This record gives sequence, C-alpha cells and structure tokens, in this order.
Amino acid sequence: MRMGIMGAGTTGAGLGGRMFVFAAGAVLAVLATAVLFAVLWGDRTAERRVAEETRVAQRLWESLMEEEAIVMQRAAADPLLVAAMDRNNGQAAAARLPLLGFSSAALVNSVGQPLISVPAPAEKRLIDERRVAQVLAQNDAYTGLVVVGGAVQHMVAAPFGETRPADRVVLTLRTVQPSLTVLARVLGGSAYLVDGNGALYDRAGALPWEDVQPSLGGGGGGDHAKVHRSGRSFEVRTLRLADPAGGNTLALVVARESTLEDMATSLFDTSAILVLMTVLAASLFGLEWFFRRSLAPIHASLSALSALADGNTNVAVLGAERSDEAGRLARTVEVFRNRSRALQDAEARRGRHWLRQQSFIRKQMLRMAETLPDQGRVELLGDLDRIESVTGRGDGAGGDGAGGLAVAFEVMAERVRSQHAALDGMVVQLRASLDTKTELVELQKQFEIARRMQEAILPGGLPARPDLAAAGLLLPAAEFDGSFYDFFLADDDTLVVLLGQVSGGGLAGGFMTVTARTAVRALASAGLGPGACLTGANRLLAADNAAGLRIGLAMGVVTLRNRRFVFAGAGVPAPFLARRLGDVVDLPVAENAPLGLDPGLTVAETAFDLPVPSTLVLCGSGLLDGTNRFDVPFGRTHMGDVLSGLDDLSADSTVAAVQAALFEHAGGRTVPMARDRTCLAVRVRV
Repeated sequence: MRMGIMGAGTTGAGLGGRMFVFAAGAVLAVLATAVLFAVLWGDRTAERRVAEETRVAQRLWESLMEEEAIVMQRAAADPLLVAAMDRNNGQAAAARLPLLGFSSAALVNSVGQPLISVPAPAEKRLIDERRVAQVLAQNDAYTGLVVVGGAVQHMVAAPFGETRPADRVVLTLRTVQPSLTVLARVLGGSAYLVDGNGALYDRAGALPWEDVQPSLGGGGGGDHAKVHRSGRSFEVRTLRLADPAGGNTLALVVARESTLEDMATSLFDTSAILVLMTVLAASLFGLEWFFRRSLAPIHASLSALSALADGNTNVAVLGAERSDEAGRLARTVEVFRNRSRALQDAEARRGRHWLRQQSFIRKQMLRMAETLPDQGRVELLGDLDRIESVTGRGDGAGGDGAGGLAVAFEVMAERVRSQHAALDGMVVQLRASLDTKTELVELQKQFEIARRMQEAILPGGLPARPDLAAAGLLLPAAEFDGSFYDFFLADDDTLVVLLGQVSGGGLAGGFMTVTARTAVRALASAGLGPGACLTGANRLLAADNAAGLRIGLAMGVVTLRNRRFVFAGAGVPAPFLARRLGDVVDLPVAENAPLGLDPGLTVAETAFDLPVPSTLVLCGSGLLDGTNRFDVPFGRTHMGDVLSGLDDLSADSTVAAVQAALFEHAGGRTVPMARDRTCLAVRVRV
C-alpha cells in the first residue's frame, strides 16, 4: 500500500519527497540548536560552580590564617617568653616555645639586625629594615608566610615589650600544618602547599601529591584541573599565595574527590543522547507516515478528475470528509461530479437533509431543556417555538433551509454565550483555588526537607562514664524553626556543647543551620576557644547570608581537669547552673549580638569555676519566649522553678523534667507550637 500511495503519480511522489526532506531538515536543525544550547549552558554552569568553590576555599584559608595570627599574637605576649627574650636567655626561651606552639622566635632591633634567635640563628633574614620600621611606627603586628628550612611557616612580627614606642620587634614562627589539616577536613579532600616549580612543602589529606602534580604541569600550570587515579576522579584547584618576606611564590592546592559527580554527569549525558536519538527516529518515522497519509487523498482526487474528464460520472471520490486542503480538493471534485446529475435528485437530497437537521436541532434543544431549571426550560422552549415559526413545523413544505439554520444558530449562539460567561467565572475561581493549593504543597515539601536535615545533625549521645553525662531535648515547632543542639568530646578531658537557632524557615534556614554547626565544629576541632570559634563562624556565615537570617548560637567548653567552664553566646539566653538540690543560679555571661549580620563582630567569652557536683542547663530562646494558646510565655522564672524543684540533677532527669513542664505549659503533647523548644543539660560529677 505504501508503494502504491507514493507511486500514484510522479508529481505527487516528487512533492512528498521534497516536503519530507524539508521537514526532516527542520527537525534536525531544531535538535542541533537545542543540543548546542544545552552544551553551552552546561559549560557556563560548570565554570560558575568552579569559581564559587574556589572563592569558598580562598575565604576559608584566609579566615584560618587570621585566626592563627590572633592566637600567635596573644602567645607572643606571654610574660615568661618576653622576660627570657629581654634577658637574652635563649635556653629559657627555647623551653617556653613548644608550650606556646612556636617552632622558633627571634628578636631584632629597629634596623632588622637579630639580637637573639631561638632555637638557632635563622638561615636567612626573615624581615627587612623597612618592614621593621613599619611595625614600630604603626605599633601594629605584621603577619605572613615564609619559607624557613624547607618548610612553610606562619610568621608574626609585633612590637616587643610593653614600652611604647617600642625599639625592638619580636618575630614568632609556627607551622601551618594544623590550619592545612582543618582546611582539608572542612573541604572534604586534601590540601597541599607547593612552590612555583611544584616542589611540595606540606600536605594534609589522603591523596598523595605525586598523583596530583602531573595534572598541574609542575606546580600550578592551571587554576583548575581533573585527576583520574585508579578509577577515581579528583577536582584540583590552585590558589596563588605570596611570601612577602622571602619573595617566594607559593600555591595552595586543594583536591576533592568527584567520582560520583562525574559518573552522574556521564550517565546523564548518555541518557540524553539516547533520548535525543529516540526522539529523532520517532520524528522521522512520524513525518514519513504523516506525509504519506496526507498526500493519499490528493492522489485520489487527481485520479477522479482524470476519470471525470473521460466522462465517467460514477467515479468514487475519497477524502471528502477531511477538513484540510486535501479535503477541500476532494469536495471540489465531488461538486463537479454532482453537477452532472439531475437537478431533481439534488433538490430531493436538499429537502431530506434539511428535515434531518431540523429534527436534530429539536431533539438537542429538548434534551438541553431537561437539564435546566424551570425558568431556563421555559426560555429554551420559547426559542424552539421561535425557530419553528420561521422554518415551519417540519412538514418540509414551508420555510427556507438557510434562513432556518441562521435563526437556529443565532438563538443557540445567544444561549451558548450566556453559558460561556457563567463557565468563565467558574474557571477563574477554580484556577485561583488550584494555585493556592500548589503553593501550599511546595511549602510543605520545603519544611519536610528542612525537618529531616534538623533531625540528622542531632548527636547520638556520650559513652557512659562516671564523671560526665550530657542529654538534649528538641521539641520541633509546627513549621521548621531552625534549632539544633550538639555535644562531643574534644579529648578525654574536654566536652564541647553547642546550641543554636536560625531565624526564618524552609530550605534557607535548614542549610544555614547545617552550615553554622559545621563551621563551629571545624573551628573547635582546631583547638580554638568559644569566643574565637563564634567570631570565625560569624565571618563565614555573614559572607553567604544573602537572606539576612539571624543566627543565635551558644558554645561552651567544660574542662574536667581544672573544673572550668568557658562560655560564649550570641543572641541566646544565659545558661543556668544547679549547684545542688534547690540551688539554681543564672550564670553572668557576656551578651553578644546574633551571628550572620555583622562580619566584623567579635564575640566575648566568660569563664567560670564549676562546683562539683553540678549541672549546667542551656536553653534556646524558643523555649523561654515560646507562648501557649493563652499567649503566656514559659519564661525564665518558670524554668528556674522547674530546676529548683528537681530531686535528681542527672542530665537525663533534668531534660525529662523540662519536657514534662513544657507539655504541661502547652496543654498537651500534641499541641502545635510556633517555635522550636531546645534544651541541653550537662552533669559534672568529678
């Protein structure tokens, strides 16, 4: 059959072939344009992602260096070290350096000449006379990276002694390995310090430098590269550093595993190619079928015209029922055929046809009248009488068919317009309801994702031990509120506790909650105190806080060896201390603004000596400020009464008592609350 359709005429076959080739070319051009756009868009997206990840690594490294410089400045002011250096006592200074974390120190005069160098004379001059004069004139410290003894050191130059203006400068050096390790851990990969020729100074992470170096062309031939080793892929980025004191060029190289990302990209590309080929094949087959089917009536009409030209009026005309150009051509041929027949037969067909139309109109209008109310039924029957009065009562003797149809269509058009107006109003109402429902579903999805993130970051608990216990409580709000708590052992003698709450909700609040917790844990792992940790975390959070979220965060460090508690809080309530049964006090801590808004904020910390035994209780603002259905807040006074009434100050019993009091205040366990209620208890028994 296909060969018959395409071979019915040379002209038709040529026209169909040309139309098919043109349509296939248009489909291929559209698909090629779409593929090119997708490739360009993918490359652009990849470039933006690489640039953003590089900026994040750069900011994190600069933050670590700033924190390290602050710690080194404080350590350089150690009274014992200052006294030893002032007396030119190299042995005493050498004994003090490891305790302060320094690898070496030196004291130079106002022209940069060394007065004392510990543990041994420096193999090169670490700072020139101009830089020494600048430090003394500005009475401020100078920091930078230097290469000493084949290793990269962090150097801080500061005025020596308490006399101002000072006439000497103390130089202190410390290895950058801890900061490099923190950077690798936070970024989830490996980090390296190399020189301009690719020689390795220091590294942190599991990936060997020998696997990374060839992809960089000898120490930084490119800012971004890919490394493939043993079936695994790594993304490598190079950050240019400078050694102003020594004049050397340094590079910070960061490598992160991207095997899963590359596999996902490859799978997506393969799937896209298969889908594209499938769509192309289906389009070509569909076009061929469409053109064969569309041109078949044209070929039939041409054959009928040839038969009519030969005098055959009994020829069958195919395709007259179609509504396109082929159908119009077939109907034209059919008109030529019908005009050759008798006029009487044409009039008879016309009369029968009109009777069928009139009967159909009457049946449809009567059926429509059955579905209308009484008033509408009366109006519709009146319309039917009007039509029949013009066209006759169906006896076929009176009325003009065309005029009757015109009247019928006019009456029915008026009825359809009124119905359409009513339906348009209903459609507008339904569309508004559907939009509201869609927005609610999307918001619920965001809250569910944020809730799962919130539950995933809660700690599992401490190992059982006789001297220390910790427990936490998080009663989530009806909608995500961004609260969390955390506690972990920095070592066998030190417990770190965290409690925070991010304003706002949805995915933005959830991601900011995870970011705040991760940043503080990373800085705490580097050995920084609560104030320094919150200050460093604030710089990171404020840099990426485009939504203007307020982050309330509290951090405490309990040291069992000296029974010491160091606390820093930003935008959170002060903690409670239960010294014994019935004896609960508020700890007088320094107040700080919430994090994430001012990148220059410095968070102050407060230290306390803990009585033994005792229980520390940290609360979120949602617990103390949260109200019940009568708009009555739980309150700090009520919280103090609950803790004073305990007969067991263990961490688990304290948290359970607070939970029971919250349920009683809310009016039940299932009553929804507007804010998260968070509490953390630490019991010290040493």
